[in-house]
Amino acid sequence: EDSAPGVPEGELARLTERLYRVEGSRNRASGGSGLGLSIASALINAHGATLTPSSATLGGLRWTLRFPLLSAN
Repeated sequence: EDSAPGVPEGELARLTERLYRVEGSRNRASGGSGLGLSIASALINAHGATLTPSSATLGGLRWTLRFPLLSAN
């Protein structure tokens, strides 16, 4: 969880799309190519887990990572 500035609520679902960058970060001088979260999400999904963004109480962004429980067998 981090502090402001955050990501607009309408953009949260798109953050893990390949090559997607939030409007304010589209300038290549600010760094990033829009691949990191897409790659991370693909790896996480391959393990049956989920990665979910949401707005943080401090005004920034919160990521929730959930892995499935393994059976004892």
